[in-house]
Amino acid sequence: MIDERAPWQRLGFKLKLGLRARSEAEWLPSNDLFGNRAARAKQIALKKRLLAKHHQDVFSAMPNTNVASDEVLEMVRQHLAAYHNNYAHNEHTHNDRMAASDAKLHPLDRAARLVPEDLLLLAPFPKAAADNKTAVKWHLVAASLCFPAHWVLAEKMNKPLAAIHDPVPHYDERLAGPVDRFFDKMTIGPISARMNWSLQIGTDLFTPHRAQRQAAASDLDNHQLCLRLENQTLRKLPQTGFVLFTIRTHIEPLSRWKHTPNALDDLAKMLSNMSRESQSYKGAALYAGALRKPT
Repeated sequence: MIDERAPWQRLGFKLKLGLRARSEAEWLPSNDLFGNRAARAKQIALKKRLLAKHHQDVFSAMPNTNVASDEVLEMVRQHLAAYHNNYAHNEHTHNDRMAASDAKLHPLDRAARLVPEDLLLLAPFPKAAADNKTAVKWHLVAASLCFPAHWVLAEKMNKPLAAIHDPVPHYDERLAGPVDRFFDKMTIGPISARMNWSLQIGTDLFTPHRAQRQAAASDLDNHQLCLRLENQTLRKLPQTGFVLFTIRTHIEPLSRWKHTPNALDDLAKMLSNMSRESQSYKGAALYAGALRKPT
């Protein structure tokens, strides 16, 4: 049975991990979640333009990340060869042949140019615990992040998970512990996946600065107000034990769901029922006018 509810109706808005198992075949999906057959090729092309013009803004890697990144590159190559060659609509050739001048690119940079997903690597850093045991803190050590949802890569590099999520309301009390425990208990093989949604004006994928958000016009039919849906996966690398975090971003005008039963009413209620901190973080006030029913 097809679930015709809007994404926010299925996912809700409560801050939670919401992880589900993902098969290898579905790790990096070829298709766009909303059926846009051109989205994949357009996103890969946009990534290459951003990497060419704004490389220092969208790619960063700490020293000693090449081995783990080589793992990622090989995994991505193998996945594309095994699962993406039967899509007739997909004109992208799944290889990373490049000019000699680009041959020295970081392997994570090369891997990220093959797929629409952003690729982020996290490494375990030992840290002394209060009980004299050795604890682990997971730090962001390398990333190709071309499609950030209101966060700046340079501000997050080499920081632990808690610091990375510092702007997220209620993260410390609700998610910090479960996230750290999940990372510590990850095993090699399983792929975990989750969805995360937000709203934005327009269809721009490169949106690093939260302060630059704009208010929506009070008319859903103008397609300004959009749903931004992130398809995220986590898996542990077999050789280095680093964790690879992937993000596939999909953007669709909210007007797509204006005839879905209760969809817009439910969204408006979700925004109004959030805490003040979450409303500010999600930009609820910016979008309320476009969701308000005409009188």
